[in-house]
Amino acid sequence: MKTSQDNVELFPYESFGVRLEHINEKRICWFKDDYDLQKYLERYKLDKRTIKIDYRDGQPTKPSEKRKRSVEQKPEPKSKRSSGTVRKRKPSVDSTRNTTSPTKRKK
Repeated sequence: MKTSQDNVELFPYESFGVRLEHINEKRICWFKDDYDLQKYLERYKLDKRTIKIDYRDGQPTKPSEKRKRSVEQKPEPKSKRSSGTVRKRKPSVDSTRNTTSPTKRKK
């Protein structure tokens, strides 16, 4: 059975209750909940045999309620205004300085 001292060593961050350890490497990752862990596993296509997952409370944590999209959903398309082309900006020219013809003074 794990003591509280072991738990503090495995989970030094209070807000991160999920711990992933790469067995072949010296890399440890912490996650807030199981949702973030699953995103990481899918992104890097990790094999369950090469990692070790620990939970602070001994069981997976539920994702927070503010997550609206699942991992599989794609982002919404960009608005119609963003066509991807960039308009060049017209150069601003100071008309009093950059004239070629001499200016006439009023008397």
